[in-house]
Order: sequence, then C-alpha cells, then structure tokens
Amino acid sequence: MRRGALALVAAANMALVAGAVTWAVRPSHPPAPAAAAATGWDALDPAARCASAAELVRQPDPWPTTCRWREAGEGLRGLSYPPPAGDPPWDRPRIEVYLSRAETRADVAHTIAHELGHMRHTRTATFGPQWLQARGLPDGTPPSIWTEDYAEVFATLFGPPVDGWQAPTQRPSPEALAALKDQFFTP
Repeated sequence: MRRGALALVAAANMALVAGAVTWAVRPSHPPAPAAAAATGWDALDPAARCASAAELVRQPDPWPTTCRWREAGEGLRGLSYPPPAGDPPWDRPRIEVYLSRAETRADVAHTIAHELGHMRHTRTATFGPQWLQARGLPDGTPPSIWTEDYAEVFATLFGPPVDGWQAPTQRPSPEALAALKDQFFTP
C-alpha cells in the first residue's frame, strides 16, 4: 500500500509542477484578437464608396449613378451616357463608375467629377471649336481627345486634388484652369 500511495503522491507532484511551469511561461497579456474586420473606407461596398466620395465633388450630380467593382484586367474607371436620350445605350442618361479596392476616396471622387464633366457637355456639344482654341489644341483634334480633356479639366476644377492627369493632353496651368473655369464653367 505504501508504494501505491507514494506513486500517487509522486504523480500529483508531477502534475503540480507541470501546472506551475505552464503558468510560469504563460504570457502576461492576453493573446491578440483575430484579425479585425475591415473598417471605414475598406468596409464600404461600391455604392457606399461612391456616396462617400461624391461628398468631395463641388458640383451636384443630378444623374443616376451606379457603382460596381472593376473586373480583373478592366482599366476603365467610368462611363457616362450623356443626354440627349437616344438609342441604347443612350436611352437612359446615366453615369457608371467602376472601382478598384485600392482607389482612395479622392480617386473615386475624381472619377465621378470626370464623368460629370462628360455629362455636362452632352452628346450634342457645339462648343468644340471654342474649347480647342481655349486649350491651344489643333483644329481637327478628334472628339475622343478633346472631350476627355474637357472632362478632366472639369474634374480638376470641381473634384478633389489628385495626382495624375486622365486625358491624352497636357494638364493646364493654374492660370489656364482659372480662365477655362470663367469661360466654360460659370453659370
């Protein structure tokens, strides 16, 4: 019986020592929680990102605007379908914005402002020659170029400041921007 009692006491002591060692090496602070859920801008879906970014644009957006994530390999940031209404896809004037998760709020706001610029000049723009002259672009510059220039000037004037220039033309100087604003963008 004595041997059994000694074995029992020895086993209890070993368990006690093992527990003490475990307690001694336990960290003094609780473990870090699992990775936190996305918050703020990162947690917003495309529609909420556009709504938040639109607050940075200094012109109202009276057009239906839809936003979605940009597909892999897709470089297009947005499309506008300016009035007047016509055959599809021009049957419903609207703006579409395509987002990447890496874009900042200012980037998205700039895209919205750029598309608003396209909506402002409409599909029946008649001021092309005046725009070319004011911008110093050669006569015969294709509409695909000068309309991008117009939209980018609009975005620069009424959107938040961003790096880069999203038109195949040169960025105007601050003085030239002020003159363009007075000539083309005042009510």
